[in-house]
Amino acid sequence: MKHNYRDAYIWRAQNLDLYWIIIDSTDKHYFTDIDWKQYLDFLSSASSLPLWYNNDRLLNAYISQAKKAVHTCTVYTFTEIVWEYAKKLSEISNIENAKIMFWAFGSDAIDWALKCAQTFTWKKKVIAFKSAYHWWTYLSLSSNWFDALKQGLDLPDLFYHLSYPTEENYEEVLEKIEEILKTGEVWALLMETILWDWWVFEPSSEFLSKVKELLHKNWAILIFDEIQTWMWRTWKFWAFENYWVTPDLFVAAKWLGWGYASLSAVIWRADIIDSLNNCQNAFTFSAHAASCAVWLETINIIEDEKLAENALKIWEKITSIIYKELENYDIFKEVRWKWLMIWIALDSEDSIWAYIWKICLDKWVYVWYYGHNNNVVRIQPHLNISEEEAIKWISKVIEAIKEFSENKEKYMVWEFKSFFSS
Repeated sequence: MKHNYRDAYIWRAQNLDLYWIIIDSTDKHYFTDIDWKQYLDFLSSASSLPLWYNNDRLLNAYISQAKKAVHTCTVYTFTEIVWEYAKKLSEISNIENAKIMFWAFGSDAIDWALKCAQTFTWKKKVIAFKSAYHWWTYLSLSSNWFDALKQGLDLPDLFYHLSYPTEENYEEVLEKIEEILKTGEVWALLMETILWDWWVFEPSSEFLSKVKELLHKNWAILIFDEIQTWMWRTWKFWAFENYWVTPDLFVAAKWLGWGYASLSAVIWRADIIDSLNNCQNAFTFSAHAASCAVWLETINIIEDEKLAENALKIWEKITSIIYKELENYDIFKEVRWKWLMIWIALDSEDSIWAYIWKICLDKWVYVWYYGHNNNVVRIQPHLNISEEEAIKWISKVIEAIKEFSENKEKYMVWEFKSFFSS
């Protein structure tokens, strides 16, 4: 049932209402809507929850810290747990003597990563990439490639947008970057470590190594957007570890707050972050103490229960089933992955994943479609999903694809909204 009363109270820019459901409660890998229907969350609530809902250890960590001090204004006086949280991030960052600056969201963290890089270099332009998605605030929105997100806004013209550097095209992209750097006006290169919201594109390791060298020769900084790709999703803790290149600074968000309170951070080389003046960046809710405790306990759980290894096992099982079941269907194009970040792409001039998504929803599976022509679906389960549950629910997605393929006319009668438009 669609509950139209939502439209009367929630601003449409934050109310895509894509799923036509309203959630009442959550438990483990599932949530239940106000009509008592239960769905498997194959989207991990848009990449923000690495473990299942209502985890007792996380709830206890939050409650224990909340009883001591749920929050203080970190700008003035921080709690001990915030210091522990910053220390852990610094130690695992791969940046020597890294320092941490806290924000609330991925968007504002991207903004301040760019601002701080500019104060360090005193230059005018940034290199970014086509099909990139760096979120919603002023500079981060300007860096996006998707025009629909910028409609009606007079945003700064600070960005060169180039093709994302893959194994196939990175030499050509490098040549363009080298030419742009000769202008002397570039202060940074901003990139998603893995191009994720459009389609799974991985960078060339050789590109990353060469571009970092080029940037440093021209007094510019390498910035990675790790908002969605860290925390063992790609087998490594940080996605950039897969490519043997460490950035000058990078942004982390989503899993940092674990849904209790929104947290984000930029992890930097100390010389860059110290280019900002004392208290030049001050936010009331940066580094929410109780949520810091939750994230630290999340690390412990993942290590104690060997969930990175579980993610590897689930990835192998899911992708092998997808190939086996769909390889002979004309609409199946390919599946791409970086461990437990999985995309299924369909081959069609029409936007057909939206129709299949509706069939998935009728089978109690919660996914969403993205990418070129809205023909790619993301599969991103919790790291601690069991093999049995993963097989059960990916089979439901496969069933939906097959049902649509065998009776397209039956399903291509609904109207759907598109999230991204380039």
